[in-house]
Amino acid sequence: MKQLFKYMNEPRDIFSDGFIRLSQPAVLNDPFEASFCEDSLEELAGHFDYPTAQDPEFGDLSFSQYIEMRMHNIGVICFSENKENLLMWAHYANEHNGLAIGIVSIPGNGSIFHNLFRSDALINSSWGEVYSPFDGIPKPVSYRKGLRYRNDKFDYDYSNISVEGADRILYEVFMRKSDEWIYEQEHRVVLRLEQSDRVVLECIDLIPNERVRDRVSSAEWSFIDPNSGRAVIDLMGIQDDVERVSLSMHLAKLSRNPNVVYLMKLSSSSINNCLFGLRSDLEKKNVIGGYASSTGYLDVWKARKNQDYYSLELQEI
Repeated sequence: MKQLFKYMNEPRDIFSDGFIRLSQPAVLNDPFEASFCEDSLEELAGHFDYPTAQDPEFGDLSFSQYIEMRMHNIGVICFSENKENLLMWAHYANEHNGLAIGIVSIPGNGSIFHNLFRSDALINSSWGEVYSPFDGIPKPVSYRKGLRYRNDKFDYDYSNISVEGADRILYEVFMRKSDEWIYEQEHRVVLRLEQSDRVVLECIDLIPNERVRDRVSSAEWSFIDPNSGRAVIDLMGIQDDVERVSLSMHLAKLSRNPNVVYLMKLSSSSINNCLFGLRSDLEKKNVIGGYASSTGYLDVWKARKNQDYYSLELQEI
């Protein structure tokens, strides 16, 4: 069992409904996200049986072209092994006014999500679900000084690359960061934005395709605010996989807009802890009684100052 923590400014919808943001590159704080050494990747690709990627929209691409074209269709959810890191509380939890969510990942139990949408034959380049890296399981980030593939291009087993497809390469570049971030002790879930369970648009008119916009406006799985035009689209309510994929592909193309929010629904049993920051005004009643505590258990803690060291203590409440 792996215990991980998500630092947040506020609870949002995690405890009431289980939704957590799947962050696209446009909202990530590291400008080097998905950076890689193009020359080294092309050298590596020369050793594959099929050194190019077949993309349904752009056709035959090199692996580096595939990353550049598809990196904005990727979202990440970041967790930390450390629940007491002072910098993390300051940077990601509103200067200790926020909270941290405890997530448990159990090896062999699959994803941490309620019902992870796969449909790999429709949205991924891999030959089926078993080969796709977008499995909803948190995995540790690798920290290095050099760009991805610069020095380590042959240090990994690529014997299955033909069946794993170009998405294996696309996935890997989001699992590498500069070693200056090592203090975060980060684990990540990396998914396709097309796997989102819910998408929130500040205005329905952001969807450029009129036919798609009309379908969303009239569907039972979406809510459109009549005054502002704000749209909440529950993709998980679409029963037909083909329709869901078609719509999610349209919505994924909006990812360069940082105001477009992609959400995933966590399994209620994977949410097992809530940690209030040192300066937080939140109370236990703010998080107990909703979706997160509907199965299993939810322990609630409050951070305190250690009286002898520059460190935090957590007291159960």
